[in-house]
Amino acid sequence: MSLPRAVAVVGFKDAGKTRVIEALVGELARRGLRVGTIKHATREHLLDTPGKDTMRHREAGSVASAIMTSDSAAVFLNHPLSLEEAAARLGPVDVVVLEGFKSLDRVARIIVPRNPGEIGTLANGLEIAIMGLSTEGPSDVVDVPVVSLNRAEELADIVEAKAFPLLPGLNCGGCGYESCRDLAQAILAGKAEAVQCASYSVDAVGLKVDGRAVAMNPFVQRVTKKVVLALVSTLRGVEEPCRVELAFEAGGREDG
Repeated sequence: MSLPRAVAVVGFKDAGKTRVIEALVGELARRGLRVGTIKHATREHLLDTPGKDTMRHREAGSVASAIMTSDSAAVFLNHPLSLEEAAARLGPVDVVVLEGFKSLDRVARIIVPRNPGEIGTLANGLEIAIMGLSTEGPSDVVDVPVVSLNRAEELADIVEAKAFPLLPGLNCGGCGYESCRDLAQAILAGKAEAVQCASYSVDAVGLKVDGRAVAMNPFVQRVTKKVVLALVSTLRGVEEPCRVELAFEAGGREDG
């Protein structure tokens, strides 16, 4: 399974994050890479246009609405998605560029400060570059390159060399590290690889309960896989399954 690499462009309001993303996406696309983007916004940020048909549909009670043209489509949901669910809906891409997500600690990040004093606030040990400052060279706060906006080629080189798939945030310990953040830091330090993540291994078994991903260590994954495959193999019409999906209603708690 080939997973897209991911990078977050982080900074405070009016720092110029969108301009950095425009330059980065443009250069990556020029190189033939398929790029998807996800923006984090406040609750006050409108996701639809007031008075237009799709918003009127939702205001009337629709839990989801979509608008399609001959070459594009948009879907509006009246419920949130996890970052992983949103990324999956981007389709087949090579790189996912995130705008915002300052608190996200399981993905490489590009810092866009309004002034040098903000670098320390935005740094979390996963930064790979600093953008937006008038001078280039190493930063006194974190040891990563400082790249000017007109050097999109250099920024894209850094992303291609350093970015890794978004880690799941389950902190299951199956990779040998205590948390996904620890694994992410080890990846950037060249001491680990994303394939060490138990969720991304070839034999990975995923579990969701009520729509929420639940951590399973490698031992539990192996046992679950063997038991399910053993049961499935007894069923008529099943020969050599390539992928098995299982879902069932567990039933809610009884009142009283």
